[in-house]
Amino acid sequence: MTNHRRLFIPGPSEVRTENLLAMATPQIGHRTEEFKQLYNQIQPNLQKLLYTSGPVFTVSSSAFGVMEGSVRNLCHKKCINFANGAFSKKWHSVTKACGIDCDLHEVEWGKAIKPEMVEDRLSTGEYDCMTFVLNETSTGVLGLIEELSEVWKNYPDVSVCVDAVSAMAGMKIEFEKLGVDVLIAGMQKCFGLPSGLTVCAVSEKALEKSKDAKAKGYYFDFQAFLKSHQKSNTPTTPAIPHLFALNAQLDYIINEEGLENRFARHAEMAEVVQDWAIDRGFSLFAEERKYASKTLTCIDNRTVKINVKQLNEDLRKYHAMISNGYGDLKEQTFRIAHMADTTLIDILGLLGVIDRILGF
Repeated sequence: MTNHRRLFIPGPSEVRTENLLAMATPQIGHRTEEFKQLYNQIQPNLQKLLYTSGPVFTVSSSAFGVMEGSVRNLCHKKCINFANGAFSKKWHSVTKACGIDCDLHEVEWGKAIKPEMVEDRLSTGEYDCMTFVLNETSTGVLGLIEELSEVWKNYPDVSVCVDAVSAMAGMKIEFEKLGVDVLIAGMQKCFGLPSGLTVCAVSEKALEKSKDAKAKGYYFDFQAFLKSHQKSNTPTTPAIPHLFALNAQLDYIINEEGLENRFARHAEMAEVVQDWAIDRGFSLFAEERKYASKTLTCIDNRTVKINVKQLNEDLRKYHAMISNGYGDLKEQTFRIAHMADTTLIDILGLLGVIDRILGF
């Protein structure tokens, strides 16, 4: 497409031509041996990506569908939703909409969820489920999940549900080591694939607990997922073109680029964008640099005060696009994504163009 604008937004991300072509693979029956073979190619690579030996379900929906499914399957008593931005707060709205008893623990946007906050809530004994967003897309704040996991591991009766939508495939997430029960991500961010498919790792403990859920619904029943998974299939008709693309991309990530190289590339791009912002007089919206996302940078615009909307219009001439601030943060912040198959050269080129436009 000659008028395509290269996407440096928090999603959807750019999709390599090879993956677009994989989606054009002729259809196969989803109850055939061919589909079983496809499923069995995908599964071990997802397990490698997430450092787990357990099942990783592929679900034809947005991530919010599985976020709803997680609380329906795993909250039998009361849920605590930790929020520090728009998407983590929406998980609270989802939980409430399901009729589940829940509380919201919200901190100021730009702040991170800290271990002492999790300890304070879980120590009450009120909750048997918690939700947490690893990488809050609206603010560019990364949760230090290794530190948090040391808290929730002390509460084995609490199911831990983690949204890794804008982190999975861009940073290392050791599912089993972290003691997470549900880990969720859509394909349209760090995977570098079209939207419409979600992957979901589920612990053995969570699968056992879901057996006793009273209102799992139909589409996101973990027991139905497991039953079909054991047959190398899905409960309902899957998005087969997306699975062909996922298979191709996982092969590339693991066997060509390599996991450690991919994670290192994301970290390097993040460092470059963060340095650029600080050098130009901006600051990061995250409270401290250690909490700044590795996959997208949210830049505080309240000091330099550039016109973000106009910058994006000017970037159109260069066939590029960044993202304004989310919601109330519009024009107060702007976001530059450095995820999926974006390279350091791509990022340096974008920043050079922005420098030219703004006269830095």
